[in-house]
This record gives sequence, structure tokens and C-alpha cells, in this order.
Amino acid sequence: MPKSLILFLLFPILSFSQTLIGTVKDTLGNPLQNANVIAKPLLEKQGLKFAIADHLGRYKLELEKDVPYEVRVSYLGFQEEILNLPANFTQKEHHFKLAETGQELKEITITYDYQPVVVKKDTLIYDVKAFTTGNERKLKEQLEKLPGVEVDKNGGVTVQGKKVTKFLVEGKSFFGGGTKLGVENIPADAVDKVEVLDNFNEVGFLKQVSDSDDLAMNIKLKEEKKKFIFGDIEAGAEVVDDNGFYLGHAALFYYAPKTNVSFIGDLNNIGKRTFSFEDMMRFQGGASSFISGRRQLTNLYSFASDNTDVLENKSQFSAINFRREINSKLDVEGFGIFSKLFTTTLRESQIEYLQNNAFTFEQRTNTAENRAVLGIGNIKLNYSPNKKAKMFYNGQFQASNNDNSSMLNSVRDGNAISFETLNEIDNIQIKQFVEWHKQINNKHTTTLVVNQSYDNNKPQNTWLTDTEFLTGLIPLENDSFYNIQQIKKVQNNSIDALFKHYWIVNNFNHLYTNIGNNFGTTKLDISEKQFLTNGTINDFAENGFGNNMNYFLNDFFVGLEYKFKIGKWVNKPALYSHFFYLETQQVTNDYKITTHLLEPKWHSEYEFNQSESLKFDYQLSNTFPEASQLLERFTLQNYNSVFRGNALLRNERFHSAVLRYNKTSMYRGLMIFANASFNKKVRTIRNDVELLGIDQFTTPTITDNPETNWRATGTIEKRIHKFRASLNANLSWFNYVQTVNNTTTTNDRNNQSIGVRVRTANKKWPGASVSYNKSFSQFSGLTQSSLTSDRIGLDLDIDFLKHFNFKTDYQITYNEDSNNQKTDFSIANAFLSYQKKNNPFRFELSAQNFLNNGVKINNSFSDFMISNTTTFILPRIVMLSVSYKL
Repeated sequence: MPKSLILFLLFPILSFSQTLIGTVKDTLGNPLQNANVIAKPLLEKQGLKFAIADHLGRYKLELEKDVPYEVRVSYLGFQEEILNLPANFTQKEHHFKLAETGQELKEITITYDYQPVVVKKDTLIYDVKAFTTGNERKLKEQLEKLPGVEVDKNGGVTVQGKKVTKFLVEGKSFFGGGTKLGVENIPADAVDKVEVLDNFNEVGFLKQVSDSDDLAMNIKLKEEKKKFIFGDIEAGAEVVDDNGFYLGHAALFYYAPKTNVSFIGDLNNIGKRTFSFEDMMRFQGGASSFISGRRQLTNLYSFASDNTDVLENKSQFSAINFRREINSKLDVEGFGIFSKLFTTTLRESQIEYLQNNAFTFEQRTNTAENRAVLGIGNIKLNYSPNKKAKMFYNGQFQASNNDNSSMLNSVRDGNAISFETLNEIDNIQIKQFVEWHKQINNKHTTTLVVNQSYDNNKPQNTWLTDTEFLTGLIPLENDSFYNIQQIKKVQNNSIDALFKHYWIVNNFNHLYTNIGNNFGTTKLDISEKQFLTNGTINDFAENGFGNNMNYFLNDFFVGLEYKFKIGKWVNKPALYSHFFYLETQQVTNDYKITTHLLEPKWHSEYEFNQSESLKFDYQLSNTFPEASQLLERFTLQNYNSVFRGNALLRNERFHSAVLRYNKTSMYRGLMIFANASFNKKVRTIRNDVELLGIDQFTTPTITDNPETNWRATGTIEKRIHKFRASLNANLSWFNYVQTVNNTTTTNDRNNQSIGVRVRTANKKWPGASVSYNKSFSQFSGLTQSSLTSDRIGLDLDIDFLKHFNFKTDYQITYNEDSNNQKTDFSIANAFLSYQKKNNPFRFELSAQNFLNNGVKINNSFSDFMISNTTTFILPRIVMLSVSYKL
């Protein structure tokens, strides 16, 4: 590394600042937690400094050297106190004592200019202009400069370590409530304040009884932007090489007091996605948050998150979101989404199949083309007849089509076989729910929820090859060319209902009663046929294939929850009584199961103070097999796998417990987050596997063999001078029993990872970070195997020459397996932008994968195989883009 660069990185550490510490208390010596301590510089071009008193009343201000300050301290209901510090002050400590105003304040007016952060029990309000320079382009860049706020590369937001789960603009849900669309598209010059609302509940009078753990972020717009059209458009094209890469993006917003409309459109072939997988799942939802547990039946992963691990990626995306206040009692909001993707992928894999006394090796090359189309329409009615009642109706229609064609070449023991596989899936979903909430009086509140979902799914699979395959597992007739077609028809319908009564006995005792019913049906039809070259058809149904099933599962339950508080300790034990009825109707036999099961729960929480808490949750649960697991006849899964269900399966039963600890100290610049979880299945459904070379036959069985999973995660972050250093760890241990080729073994699959990161934490400095992560994986069963991975990351964000900005990120990964085989790959990106202040035009030169690395290499293992996979990725992309801000 050049000496000049080393000196550049070390220079900020060698610079000096002054620290003022102390306490904020009342005249009786009681600490005033969350009091604002604000240092206003008395010189121009100096930034505001602030601190918030912790639960002991302590504060710490990092002040610039040779700068005079006016330090103000304020707290609700107390008189403000001011401390003047000269430029050459030597004072290191000052303790503030605030006197009560003696007035009962119903409305608070801030009489001075600087109030950068307002802290209440569950609310945190940032005045954005106090932390930003005005050169930010998007909300994301502003959030990254707010203390305690983090934005990841996928648009996820955390505040003091807690993930934001609801995203609002002017108090209303923005594009389904996900963060990515908002933070990456809302123009920075429209934002006035950022509100963070903990324990958020859309129904205000349910907040004290709902135990919501949601964290909401609400964006307050500037007054001149509350009735305005704003946004930006962007276009870019490749300027080096001639691969035809392009980018087009538009984000347009209209806001008025009673109406707001937003549109986002995107067109690119560089692997960029407009929204995250979390956003996609939220859009997919369409179900009440009071009723959860239904498995989503549409795989929407391909529509979300950036994907450069392809040879080609063409994306078209458009979304519109609207809200209209019909009157003071009724709001209507909705969104529509259309997405179209075309990708080409190439992967090379070396696979080792683990068998009892022998190992089989396969070399596999897979080239695939995928075309995916998705459309979603959603409408929601929000009706509030009065302050003590609220009703929601939500309806959603979703249609998707996914066409995939792949060419697979497999080499085993010197024998090569080629497959062309065609997959087409059409899916339609209709979802709707109604919620009614009523506060009868201050002690009694009720909730009624009805949720309905319908899904029609039609996958069609075709396997084409000139070589006989799955010998002995599928009834092939000899032919010069093999054409196998599989058609599935799947219909799912569910109706779930819940009635809940909340009784607030007193401030320390609550009693909640639950009565509900979950009813689901599945109609499943599968057929496999061989189309011979002479025009005849070989129907596999004559040899045990072909499935036709009607599946019914009903769960009626009654539950009682008792919530009590002892000092700072809150507990909520609960007991649910479930009456399950499962029935399957198949070609050969019908089966019925009726059972009564008790499911206890316990939630416990101890709040040491507003910034430190310990939570514990325990639950005993039962899950019943899905329709596909109960199929009594054979099903072809892919070119080397056949599956047969087990109609006699019963419910799985498992214990789960989670312990969570959170601590945030702004005084010490410290954040600690730790989770430990335990999951143990005492009745388990697991697939038995028979391997013949690379061919697999699997069938599920129910056993009393326990499966145990331990997991521990933790993060510690500390502010050191004007840097932030963090340490994170992730540990997991998984023990289970697996049967392969009639040999039962106890398997252990363990993973450990540890990471460190150091980054700058001063908005006057370039944004820079260095990270290192080390991970280990071990597998013990039929064989012993281990994998290690090292990942080093560098990020830099620097403003220079007044109007220029340069960003770059670099990551290198080293992998090593148990045979000491080593691989590595690196990815680097760079962005140079130019924009004059208050000028609507912005120019950017970007270089994606500028090292022109062609592959990514990963190692992994499963229950009976170890694989090394090479994925070919997009080449270097150098683009020039121009954006215009409306």
C-alpha cells in the first residue's frame, strides 16, 4: 500500500477534538433520561453536536478543537439551561441541574432553532437538516448520516440495531410498507424529518395490548413538498466495449393533503433490482398480520434483489401506489406491480455423493434460460367510524408465469448424459381479509379477523434426452429418444378466522381470550407420461405413478393468555387447545386423523431501562404434513430423483425457545445485540434416501428420533473517537438422524462465523470501512467434511472538488475444503458522479465488476452430497448515466 495512502487513512486518527462529559438531573438529583444536550457552534461552516442523556442522566459531547459553542439542555416540563464554551475552553466536565417550570404543559413549542433529535418513550424524531450537507440525492444517503441508523446494500434499515418493519410517508404505508423502494427513490430534498416509532400498531388503541414488536419509520415531508410533483428520471448506456448494457429509471411522486400517487419504473440489463425480497414478500402477503403460518405458494425470489450471477439479465419493472382520503372516516389505498425478467445462467458443479461404503462423483454443467412475468394488484380500505372502532378490508389479485429451459450435461464414471429440461408454471392467487377492531371501554377491546386465500398452480415439466435414465426407478420403454412429460394441477383454498378479546383487569394484569379456526384444502393431480417416437404414449400410471389427492386440514382452537407485570418484569403465559382433523382421499385409500393437542407458550421480558432489555420466548408447536408429503404413489422430481410420499405421516412436534438481549448506550457509543435459540423436534418427518450412483429415491418417514438445533448470534458495536468498530459472531449446531441406503447415522452439521468491521463515523470525513469475515462449516455423518471461507471487504465514499463524489467497494473471498483445495474470487465496483448544488442534472460514470472477474466459486454440503459450484457472472460494465431531478 502506498505510504501516501497510509498517511491519508491515519491522519483523521491523529487529529484532535475535545470531549465534554457530565450529567443532566433535576434539582432533587434525579436523572433526566432522554434530555437533549445540543452544542451549537458559534463559527460558520461548523456542524451541530448533540447528545442524549442516558438512563443515568449521563451525556458525552465530542466537540471540535478551537471552536466556541453554546450548549443548550432541554427537557419536557423543565426550564432550559445554557452553557457557553469559549474556543480554547479547558473544561472537561459539566453537570446540568434543571428546574421544573411549574406549569402543566399541554402543548410544547420549541423556541430555539436546533432540536436535532426528540426522544420519547417509543418515538425518536430526527431533524434531517441537522445531520446532512444538502448534497444528498436520495433518502438513503440521509439515513446513513443519522446517528444509530444503518442502511444495508439491499435497502434494509435498522435503527439502533433493530430492523425497520414498516415504512410510512406522512403516516401512510408506502408501497406496501417495505423500506427499499422508499429509501432508494424518495428525493432527499423533499424530506423534513424522520420519525422512528417502536412497538408500532396501525390500530392506536391496540398498542397497549398487542405486544407489537414492529419498528416503523415515518418520513415527514417539507411543507412545500406536501402538494407537489417531484422525483427524478435516469438513463444510462455502456461506454466501453459493445455488450449493449443499458439502464433506465424513473421515480415520480405526487403528494397532496388528501391524495398521493407514486410511480416507479425501471428498465435495465445489468442485474439491478428495484426492490428487495423482503419487499416482494410484503407485496405478496395480502393476509392479515393477526393470522400467520400459511406457506406462500409462489416463489418470487427471482423478482427481488440484485442478480449479477448470470450471463444475461434483462429486467422490466413498473409499480404504482396511491392513497385517497375519501372523507374523515375512510381511506382507500392500493398498489399495482408489473415485473418481467429474462435471465441466462451457467453453472459448473463437482458433486460427491456420500454412500455407505463408496463414493460417486458427478461433473455437471447446467445452462438455463428463464423468463418470469409477475403482476400484482392490491386495494385496501381503512374505515374508522369513530375513535374506538376500526375496520380494514384488503383484496389482492396476483398472476405469474415462469418459463425455464435448461441444458444439463452430466458426467459420471466416464459416462456422459445430456438433458434438456422445460418447465412452465402458471399461477393465479386471490387473497382477501377483513379486520374489525372495537374498543368497548377502557378495559375491554375485541378483534375479529377473517382471512381467505385461493391459489391455482399449473406446473408442466418436460425432460428430453437420448439416453435412458433412472433405470429401475421409472418405467421407461426403449426408444432412440426419450420425451417425458409431467403435468401438475394444484388448487389450494383456505379460510381462517380469529376472535380475540382483550381484558385489561388493571395496569398490571391483562387477560386475553382467543377463539379461532383454520381450514385448508388442497386438490392435487399429477401425471407422468413417455411420448415415444413412434407416436404411442407410455402412461407411468400403470406402474405406480400418477397421483390424485383431495386434502383437508382443519384446526379449531381456543387459547387463553395471561399478561402480568411485576416491577420491570412482564410475563405472558398462554395455553392453546387445538382440535385437528386431517383427511386425505387418494386413488387407493382414504385416511383420517383426529387429534387433540395442547400448545403452551410463554413470553417474558425484563426492561432494565429504555435502552436495555432481555426477552425470552418458549413455544410447543405441532405442524402437520403438506399434501405432497402424503402422496401414496411415485412422483418424478428431476432427471436423477424419484419421490414417493407416505400417507401415514402424522404431525411433527417441537419445542422452541429464544433468548434476546439488547443494549444501546449513546453515552458510551456502545450497542450490543445477542440472540440464542433452541429448537428440538421430538417427533420428526425426515426423508429416507436410497442412492444408486447419482440416482435418488426418497420417501418421508415419521420417527421419534430427536432433531436438535442450537443457534447463537451476537453483535457488538463501539464508537471509538470518530470511528465505529463492530464485532459479530454467528454459531449454529444441528444434530439429526438420517437414513441413507438403509443405514441410519447420526449427523452433525455445524457452522461458525465471526466478523469485524471498522468504519469512519464523522460526516466531514470520507466514508470508509474495512471488514473481515471468517466462516467455518463441518459435517459429520457418513463421512467427515469441512469448509472454510475468508471474506475481506473495502468501501469508500468521498466528496471532492465541491461537486464530485467517488464511491467504490471491493470484496475478495477465499474458500478451502477438507481436501485442501483452494479457490478465490473478487468483485469490485466504482462510481464517479458530478452534480452542482441546486442543479437538476447529475452525471455518473460507473464501472461494475471493473476487475472483469468472470466467476464466483462456492462450496457446500447437504445430507448426502458435497458440492463445489462455479457460477459465471456478468462481465465488466462501464456505463455513463444522466439523471434529471424534477
